[in-house]
Amino acid sequence: MDFSYIIVFVILIIGVLIWQLSQSRSRQFTLSKQIFPDLDLLVIIAKKERKIQDVIVRVEAKKELNLLHIRCELISENREFTYIDSSEISESIHLPYRIQKQTGFDAIFPFQGLKEVFADKTSSMNTFRMVVVLEHNKTYKSHELALSKYWKIYKADTGKYN
Repeated sequence: MDFSYIIVFVILIIGVLIWQLSQSRSRQFTLSKQIFPDLDLLVIIAKKERKIQDVIVRVEAKKELNLLHIRCELISENREFTYIDSSEISESIHLPYRIQKQTGFDAIFPFQGLKEVFADKTSSMNTFRMVVVLEHNKTYKSHELALSKYWKIYKADTGKYN
């Protein structure tokens, strides 16, 4: 074998190793960001190896807040609402929670649990959104999100076209 073939082979192996390492780590993508006077509400998906692992609801407080509930609002084709509490999806989220000024709170929902709840609760669900309830029943909602037939989450197009 020629020495140049060995160098090309080593470079190829190093490239494959770097690609494997970059694909094995978890990546986060923001689906929805709503900016309110009191807080910023983000819905983020965490993907690992091109599959959704977690749905993260992040609340970034601009002042001190009491977070009472996080709910998932299922919206049917007739615009009827069904609410699912965070305790039905994940047991690891402990609410109520006090958020200090200029800090945040992440509620991490495993995507598998979210899929099971969506499949059990409704068959005519068109879209959904995440709802955060603060003290004095102040409600903040994310953009409407939808699930494709392949269980991919995307921001639903709410515009009307010809």
